[in-house]
Amino acid sequence: MSSISDHFIDRLGQHRAQKRASEATSFVSDYSGSITTTSIPGSTEQNRALAMSQRVATRVVRCGVYATISLPFVVLWMILISSIFGTIFGLLFVGVGFLLLPFALLGIGLTGDVERWLLEATLDERIEAPVRLRHGRGPVNFVLTILKDPSYWRELAFVFLRMIVAPLAFALPLFSLLFGVYLTTQGLTAAVFGVAAVLLAPLTLLALTSVQVSMARTFLGADKQTLVARVDTAVHHRDLSIAAAEAERQRIERDLHDGAQARLATVALDLGRAKRRIEREGGDHELTQIIDSAHNDAKEAIVELRNLARGIHPAVLTDRGLDAALSNVAARCTVPVHLDVHMLTRPAAHIESAAYFAVSELLTNITKHSQAGQAWVTVRGDEDRLRIDVSDNGIGGADHALGSGLLGLRDRMQSIDGELTIRSPLAGGTSCYIEIPLQQVRHQPGHQTLRQAQ
Repeated sequence: MSSISDHFIDRLGQHRAQKRASEATSFVSDYSGSITTTSIPGSTEQNRALAMSQRVATRVVRCGVYATISLPFVVLWMILISSIFGTIFGLLFVGVGFLLLPFALLGIGLTGDVERWLLEATLDERIEAPVRLRHGRGPVNFVLTILKDPSYWRELAFVFLRMIVAPLAFALPLFSLLFGVYLTTQGLTAAVFGVAAVLLAPLTLLALTSVQVSMARTFLGADKQTLVARVDTAVHHRDLSIAAAEAERQRIERDLHDGAQARLATVALDLGRAKRRIEREGGDHELTQIIDSAHNDAKEAIVELRNLARGIHPAVLTDRGLDAALSNVAARCTVPVHLDVHMLTRPAAHIESAAYFAVSELLTNITKHSQAGQAWVTVRGDEDRLRIDVSDNGIGGADHALGSGLLGLRDRMQSIDGELTIRSPLAGGTSCYIEIPLQQVRHQPGHQTLRQAQ
């Protein structure tokens, strides 16, 4: 009997130990220290539903605040517009009302500013203000410019529409809510309709507020031509900044080449002549070694300075274009590079520089990481776009999200409206495709280069 009870106690202890172990492994994994958590069925869906309900409730409250605050403003707009425009139309018969109309439109412009501020403060809806037409000198040009400006007339149309929609946006949800609450006290059948009316109130409020937001974006926001003009201005300023940076790079390269590099070359020549003269005259051997060391250091500094200048902006790129510059890059690469360049037009300087440094960086990555035996660079340029394809037969697995090099390269391409596409399957090589919109500076005869650089 005791053996049976001992066996039962052992089994019970094993069961409890297994239960504790299973509970522990649901939170802590093995000796590697990684943490795991148990998943509760439906918790994710419940959290999403809760977050969605909170967003809807917040939106309903914001819409209610917007409808409540808008009502006194709309009443004020009604009083002002009826009085001002009534006066203007009354004075048109004596020829004075036409002169007051521009000032009334200026007042309408102030109402548009108030409405845009109200939308942003209550609903977090930001609407860009329209760009007004610039008026010339003199009162006549001032009046005519205001009368011709479509933004004032669109804001006037918005104010008239708000006089209709805003009272409805306040009254209909409030009536639906109060009437629904009243029906819930009138019996079971009426209570069903009352609950439906209460639920309909926030939906009506959301719908009418959305209508007002759409109206505001249509009548109070900047028109399409204004937005296009702003984009064109931003692109123009960006191009000017890029051109200025490119000119500065070329200036630094020229200063290094014509200044420091030339002086170092002169120093190296003088040291070489001094070394040969001492050797001819049988001078001090130790002094000869010192001069020889300084001579070698000067030559090494020249090489380093030349590489630095080439890295800032290669002179061959400015003098002979992208084809010759890429030929030098391919010739210096330790991996054999098959280079194929065919361009109908020579692109702008900053486009050439971006393409050159992109290919240089990609070939450097191939040398360092790909373990490739062959690389291919294909450049095609037509009237509109420059297309570059850099590929290799290496191990693949390149990902711009894993390293700052490719990510920075993609950012630089996007800064000039270019695109970088990377295809790099494991053990399948890497192919990087770049496409850049061209901005032409001058035409040159079509040329084609096909070579094997070793």
